[in-house]
This record gives sequence, structure tokens and C-alpha cells, in this order.
Amino acid sequence: MTAVPGSSLWVELFQPACLKRIVILLETWMIRRPMRHLFHSMISLLLFSLPETAAAQDDQPPHVAGYWLANRFSGRLSEDESRLKAIFGELHHLPVMPDLDALGTHGFHSNFTATSEDNWFQIEWERPQRIDGVAMIPTRLTTQSGDRSNYGLPNSLRIEVRKVGASDFVPLYTILDTHLDQRRGDPLFVALPPMEVLALRFVPVDLPTLPGKIVRFFSLSELMVFDGKRNVAEEGRLSAPYSIDTEEGWHLQYLIDGQSPLGPPEFPLPGNSLGWHADNGERPDASCFARIDLGARRKFEAIRLTAARGDSPIKGPGFGFPRSFRLECSDSVEGPWKVLWTTDGMDFPNPGYNPATFRFPEVEGRFIRLMVTKFDAPDRLTTPRILLSECEVIHQGRNLALGCPVVTSDQRESIPHDATRVWSSAGLTDGYSSTGRIMELRDWAEQLSRRFDLLLEQKSLLAGRDKIVNRFHNLFLFSIFSLLGLSILGMMVWQIRIRLNNRRQVAALRRRISSDLHDEVGSNLATIALLSELAPSPGHLDDINRLSRETTQSLHEIVDITLAPKRARKPIAERLRDIGSLMLREHHWTFEGHAAPEIDLEQRRNLIFYFKESLHNIIRHAEARNVAIILEESEGRLRLIVTDDGKGIANPSTDVSGKLHTLRQRADSLQGELQVDSSPESGTRLTLTFPLRRKSRK
Repeated sequence: MTAVPGSSLWVELFQPACLKRIVILLETWMIRRPMRHLFHSMISLLLFSLPETAAAQDDQPPHVAGYWLANRFSGRLSEDESRLKAIFGELHHLPVMPDLDALGTHGFHSNFTATSEDNWFQIEWERPQRIDGVAMIPTRLTTQSGDRSNYGLPNSLRIEVRKVGASDFVPLYTILDTHLDQRRGDPLFVALPPMEVLALRFVPVDLPTLPGKIVRFFSLSELMVFDGKRNVAEEGRLSAPYSIDTEEGWHLQYLIDGQSPLGPPEFPLPGNSLGWHADNGERPDASCFARIDLGARRKFEAIRLTAARGDSPIKGPGFGFPRSFRLECSDSVEGPWKVLWTTDGMDFPNPGYNPATFRFPEVEGRFIRLMVTKFDAPDRLTTPRILLSECEVIHQGRNLALGCPVVTSDQRESIPHDATRVWSSAGLTDGYSSTGRIMELRDWAEQLSRRFDLLLEQKSLLAGRDKIVNRFHNLFLFSIFSLLGLSILGMMVWQIRIRLNNRRQVAALRRRISSDLHDEVGSNLATIALLSELAPSPGHLDDINRLSRETTQSLHEIVDITLAPKRARKPIAERLRDIGSLMLREHHWTFEGHAAPEIDLEQRRNLIFYFKESLHNIIRHAEARNVAIILEESEGRLRLIVTDDGKGIANPSTDVSGKLHTLRQRADSLQGELQVDSSPESGTRLTLTFPLRRKSRK
């Protein structure tokens, strides 16, 4: 599990399952239904956008959202991603570490000492030797628990050199950290500047102690010293202060025998042929041969045989390697045959799945023959047989037998093994082992060491990438939860503001209704009460009747505009005409206007009250006989002109709180202009002009 840095409490809170429980609790707390649904929608969207916190693969980021943010805003992550891609591409072209130990010999084992540097060993040559690289393969043993360990490998190692003309060793190169905790027996390759040397000494600087003890020891499976592609360690002489050479599998000379836990130098590209397969049925004393034709007389100084791996998982590595054999050469098929190397009737130790190299003084010949005199039979239930994957004829590091024809004593060209692979005599010289293409030894050791270094770098980059992604993921979660908290706070403030605004609107509505009732109804009722106290007369009764009708009409108007805003209404021109017909019954009046604009309800209310107030002034104060009303619309503005032939207003510009005060207030509410033209001779002309606000759709 890739954990988010921080306390475990926050890690648990960030889990989607926990978030859903928090959502349910908050939903229960949110009482208002619209707000609860909005909150639920926001949280649901958040939960779908958040990635689940799960174990991340090595090549996948742990958090998608954090990775997206880091990749967008972190230059470091972009560089690391580019490097990871380059590493992945390079790893694809490198050999891999084998999963199965090749067995064979173990290698060198020093004495048990309390110090580290006393466990050194060295290799020297009789003549100055040119070198440019060193490779070491750790001893890899499988413990009782099944864990592979780098047995006896130091944490740090110093290579010392004795050059031509010098008597003492001097430091040449130091491996500061062999990464014991991550190594699986991976080779350590050191490229050196080309130089001529007489000896190399390998000094362990920091050997780990044995569990529960204070003693240390140095162990190494294989040593390779290169001059170009050639391994010159095989020509050197080994020495050490102490070496355990009496126990099976351990000997100082095993450091240069070509046997290691890693098997042959190969790249995992299996061929069709597993190698040569031969058995002798019930004749364990029978012999057989495999003959290679080099095509011409060639010089060579070594022959290398590599065991096959066909039945290795069952019988063990090296099963089928001949017990007793000899290597021969000749210039013709008929002979005579010259013996190059022989076991002399002794059983050859099983090399495991390792190449076995047999060296001899340089010879010249065309035909090479492997004559097997004793087959491998690990138990009574197993048919004696020979299994070999490759036979190489070596001259100066070059395989002369590659692709050469092979003839075997059983004269069988191929034996099927499975649906795709066969055993064949041609497989002895095809350049493939049972599991891969055979490589140059230096390239193989150098590339395996390079693979280990790349895997270490990849692991470090992945850890750094996850750290960056986790940081941005935490930032993402903090931002989301901060935004969510601000949203919840904003919604709560929004709800409070709505409630306060509703209260203000209700208070304003009450004030407006009370004002309208006071202006329209209150004065009419007071007048009716006054007239009812006077001596009855026909004129008083008409006034009471008229005022009662006006009061009723005013109540309808207030209810219509204030409490029923969505009700369908007459056009404004018709509504003004109705008011005029009711209030000007005793006057001669005219009305001109067919404009029918979609007027806002508030403007409609103020316009009607303005119009009624102007008619009240004419009725009560003007003593007029004729009234002319004009309503017209032009360029988004509405104009209402009311003209009477009454006694006029003496000083209309100075009438602040008198007859024109209410009219000016209504004009201001309409955001319009009121023009008053009045004189005793011509009466009064009121011109109201205001911009139209279109009817609200709410």
C-alpha cells in the first residue's frame, strides 16, 4: 500500500468510504431540502473525481489527481519521468538475472576473522598484463528459509594494484556501497583506464558480521579481469592469506573456473534447438561422439562445453553433462585423432548450468570430436543420457565452431522436445544455450552490472516521484476540502442572507402597504367620516358615493399589484382610462393614448398612484371643468400629460411640501422627470416622463 504522508487519522479520513459516511452525517445536519441536495451533488462529484488510494504498481503513480497536478506544475517530475522512460527502454535491451541457480563450484572463501581487511586475495601474472576492466560475481547461496543472499560480500571493497617497476600495492578503485540489501548475486563491474599491471589485490573494507557473532569472512564466486573482450584472469595466479580449500565446492582456484550461480553469459532469446540429446538405453558402458567440421585447418587453444537445461528443473542443473569423455582433433574424418583433453576415466564434476572450459597448448586441425565414454545417470530410474546445449572452439576469445556442421554417432538430426523446441545436433554450434543467445563474457557482466545500477536508479526515481505526487495529492485534497468548506460556509451565509433579505422585503412590503393604505384609503375614509357628520345634502351624498368607489378601487389596486404580481392585467392605457372615468365623472375630460408597453409592476404601481394623486388634486383644489389626458410612448420612454383649466398653482417651483410633494415623490420612484406648467389664466399642465423597464418574467 502506498500511504499518503501524514498521520494515520488523516489517511483514514481521505478514504472515499469514510468521506461517504461524512456526507451522510452532513446531509442529516442540513435541514433545508434544496441546500441538502446541492451539497450532496457537490460531494458526489468530488468522490467520483478522487482516485481510490490503492497499492500502486512500480510504473504507475499512486494517485491520479496528484500525478496530474505534479506533472503539470513540477518540472522535477517531468525530468524524472523522462529519465524513467529512458531507463525502461535501456533495460529492455539488457540481459536479465537468472531465477535458477546454476550451481557448480561456490568459489573463494576466506578465514573467519574479527577484522575485514585481513581477508584479501590477489591475482598476479608472470609478465606485465594490460587490463581495462574487472568484474566480480558474488557467491549466491540459498538459505534454509529460501532467501538468496550475497554470501560473504563486503559492504565496501578496495581494489589495489601493483604496476610494473613497483614493489608495493597502491589503491586503484574503491566500491563504496555494494548495496547488499538489494543485490541478488548481481555482478559488480568496474571499468578501468587501460594500464599494464603485474598484480591486483581485492581488499574487503567493511565485511558484515555473522548473526550473533563478531567474526567476518570474505567470499566471491567468480573473478574476471578483462583486456578488451578477453578474460585474462584465467591466465593469472591466485593467492590469499587463507582460503578454505578442503570443503566441497570451495577453493581459491574456483575464482577463475568459469562457474558461478548465474550460469552461461546469455541474453534471454531462446532458439528453436535446446542442444544435443543422446541416450544409450540399457547400455551404460556404451560410447558416442559428436564431430564438428570447422571447414578448414584452424588454430585454437580451448574448447568450451555448456550443459543443457531441458530437464534441469526436475533433475537439477547440469543433468546430462557427460561423466567421462575426451576431446580430440584431426585433419580428416578417418584420423588419426589427437587427444587434447581427457578425464582419464575419472568422473568429471558436474559444472551445473555453467560452461566448462578446457584449455591446452595451441593446436591446429579441421575436425573436433567429443568422445563420451560414460553417460550421466543420476539415479537408477533415469535413463543414462547426454544433454549439451553448446560446444565452442575458442581461438583468442573467438568461437570458430559457430554455425559449423555437426555429425553425431546416433545420426539423428533432431528429437522433438515440445511444440516449438527440438533437440538437434546442429544446436551444438548455433550460438544459443538452452535459454538464450550466448554473449561475450565482458558484455554480459558489464550489462548485468548496468542493469543493477539502473534498477537502483529506477527505484530511487520512483520513490522521489511518489513523494512529489503524494505532496501534490495532499495539496489537491487540501484544496478540495478547503473549497468544499468554503462552499458550505458560503451556502450557509447565502441562506442567512436570503432569510434576512426576505425579512427586509416583508418589512418593506408592510411599509409600502401601510403607506398606500394611508395615502389612498385613509384620506378617503377621513373625508367620508367628515361629510357624514355634516348636514345631509345631495352634494354630500354624491361625494360620499364617489369617495367610497375610489376607496374600493384603491384597495383592489393595492391587492392587485402587491399581493398578486403574476395575475394578468389590463394594458396600462385602459387601466388609466378606467380610473379617469371613475374619478372625473363630474368633469368634461378626454383621454388620448393607445400605447400598450410591457411595463414593470413597480412602475405600473407608481404610475397609477401618481395618476390618481394628480386627479385628486384637480378634484379637490383646481376647480376645473375640463381635463385632458395624453399617454404616449417614444424611444423607450413613457410620457403622461395631464392638463386642466382650473385656477392653477401660484408658485409651482416653490411648492415643496404642498400639493405637488406626493407627485414629485412618485416621479422620483419612477426615475423620471416631472414638469409643472401652471398659471391662474391657463390652469395647470403636468408632464411626467420616465424610462420604461420591461415587465419582469418572475
